[in-house]
Amino acid sequence: MDYREYDINGQILDSEESEYGDITGTEISLGYLFDKDESAYSHVKINLLSLSGETKYIGSLLSGGGPYGSVVSTTQNAIIDTDVSYIHTNIYNNIFEFSYGIGLGYREWERALSASQVEVYKWYYLKPVIGMSAMLSDRVKLAANIEYQHGFDTVMTSSNPELDFTLGGATIWELSIPITYSYNKNIDLFFEATFQKQVIVASGAEYDALSGKYYYEPDSTAYNNYLKFGVAFNF
Repeated sequence: MDYREYDINGQILDSEESEYGDITGTEISLGYLFDKDESAYSHVKINLLSLSGETKYIGSLLSGGGPYGSVVSTTQNAIIDTDVSYIHTNIYNNIFEFSYGIGLGYREWERALSASQVEVYKWYYLKPVIGMSAMLSDRVKLAANIEYQHGFDTVMTSSNPELDFTLGGATIWELSIPITYSYNKNIDLFFEATFQKQVIVASGAEYDALSGKYYYEPDSTAYNNYLKFGVAFNF
């Protein structure tokens, strides 16, 4: 994760960073393939991704005390992303495949900067998907998939101050590159590299009666990169 928040002038406010292995988790998918023949097939898939781990926070006090970098700490993160999608695939010469489809999902990121300051970003999203793949041998397939997630009902809830912010928007561009090895007719082994760019648009100002101040959630970008290893069972 490489996350940055920016003020209205485009100056960095704070950041979260992690290395591979700092945030880990599990992804589970269940799919059903139908209408298969020599030239095409379709499938529906339900997917659940769950991640947790630490990032290094660099920023400043919420009250405005000190510049960027005056506070360095550790943030606890938990991410849940689930979706259901429909994909149609055309087959060419039993070697190349071209896929396209659409999905509907939900994403939630809990960002605990401290025990008393927890922020939860959450939204639903609609995502068009396209992809292509090629058989490198009788057992090895290389693919590339692109999806665009357009968030709606985008909200960030904060525990301190205790406020709900309606975000101006949230989008994710994702590129995934899986390589699959067919161990036998029932088992596939795969490795996948996934690259995401997440953009959150600033919220409007919300008034906190307890402190007598206005707060808002700023613009932010995040580059999230994943390495995945797994097994697919075909039955």
